[in-house]
Amino acid sequence: MTAIQFLHGGRLWLLVVVAMLGAGYIAALRWRRRATVRFTQVDLLDRIAPARPAWRRHVVAALQLAGLGLGVVAIARPVERTTERTESEGRILVLFDVSLSMMATDVEPDRIEAAKEAARAFVDQVDPSVEVGLVSFSGRVTVEIPPTLNRGRLERGIEGLELAESTAIGDALDTGAELLEQLADDGDGDPDGGDSDGGSDDRGDGSNGADDELAPGAIVLLSDGETTVGIETAEGAQVAADAGIPVFTIAFGTLEGTITDPLSGDVISVAVQPEPLADVAEVTGGAAYEAATEAELSEAYELIQESLGDTLGEEIEVVTEQTWKWAAAAMLVLAVAWALSLWWLRGLV
Repeated sequence: MTAIQFLHGGRLWLLVVVAMLGAGYIAALRWRRRATVRFTQVDLLDRIAPARPAWRRHVVAALQLAGLGLGVVAIARPVERTTERTESEGRILVLFDVSLSMMATDVEPDRIEAAKEAARAFVDQVDPSVEVGLVSFSGRVTVEIPPTLNRGRLERGIEGLELAESTAIGDALDTGAELLEQLADDGDGDPDGGDSDGGSDDRGDGSNGADDELAPGAIVLLSDGETTVGIETAEGAQVAADAGIPVFTIAFGTLEGTITDPLSGDVISVAVQPEPLADVAEVTGGAAYEAATEAELSEAYELIQESLGDTLGEEIEVVTEQTWKWAAAAMLVLAVAWALSLWWLRGLV
């Protein structure tokens, strides 16, 4: 519930005047009651004013005082303050490495499960008004969830990620940049639609396609390795840089990571490779992080969330003056009091 604030709160002291008028009315009633008792010819009084307004005059007086009170609130200039984001809001696209190296157990319980948990926590931290999408990549790139406001759908997409062979970081960057540019041009998120989970996928603003100077979004890239298939990592980074899309990278894992080849049974080293990811962040104007544990990964996501403000638009305070509403209410109440006084008290004039 939004609390009422005032641009000129000092003017509310005028409510004391209204309260004094109310006290004066009560005092006048008591004085009239005493004067009536002193009037000894009660029968004559009944003939002079046989149909006194009784409680009706109190209603009229109360409405008049209420109208005056509303008028005082109006001249104090009540306002409503809300927080909104600027039109540079953009979107966030999470590129998630699902290559076989992500089954290494150098991070408990293993890299893929720890990464899923941290990704879910990151999505929960993102402002509800910002669309988030999910792209997985191994030897192929898959748009799992187009940018959407539906957090439940994102969580299910993250949970359903499965491992596959090879790593195509360059292709993932190229696909992610192309998707964000397309959505910015179309001015609409989640082009493929999707099931509902109590949330809404419709932004309805189309703000990102309105200004070529605005970044179409930001990319968060999580990987533990380097490109083994497809275009080079640097080439994909350049595509994102040309589109004005900052890429925030997380190199996840340790130098001691190993996996067992499912075909040969050989133990293969899958040491984390942070250098190519750091180059991606530098080229695109993002930031690079390294995480060797789930806690460090969560911390990296938190730092990225803090850094995304420049990309996604600053929060601004919008002040909406409500004076007209209170003034209109005051006029309405006073008009009702005036009409009732003409009808109920007509016998007194």
